Amino acid sequence: MTTPGPEATSDTLRDGLHKANALESLLEEEFELLKAGDLDKFEALQLRKSETLDVLSSLLPVLIEGGDVEPADAEHGALIDEIKIVLARCRDSHLKNAMLIDRKIESARSALDVLRSSRSADVGETYDKLGRLKRGQTRGRQTEV
Repeated sequence: MTTPGPEATSDTLRDGLHKANALESLLEEEFELLKAGDLDKFEALQLRKSETLDVLSSLLPVLIEGGDVEPADAEHGALIDEIKIVLARCRDSHLKNAMLIDRKIESARSALDVLRSSRSADVGETYDKLGRLKRGQTRGRQTEV
């Protein structure tokens, strides 16, 4: 059985748990910003999220080896397990945010396709003031309504 290295002190693990909880909060905030469409605040949030992920990535060796802690290190094991649980929730939140971003990108692409196609294609049939079917305008020719 392996024990956590010297860098895996209780304080380090508590800090890691704090950072994991902070990441979870940041991901929730990110989701709300995405729903609201506030891209400026969303981009500003990315720096904080990146810094938090950097700190958490330094705990990766401890988290991977953490399943094999000695019984005397029960506190370490409990902290490691709790960090893993929070990180699993973070993963789920990240996937939810990614799906929302993908949907927004797809809807923007669809809107662009509609705008592009309406510029390049003839305008469809319309009705005039008297309710009669009237052909739309084509390039170079405009009709009055």
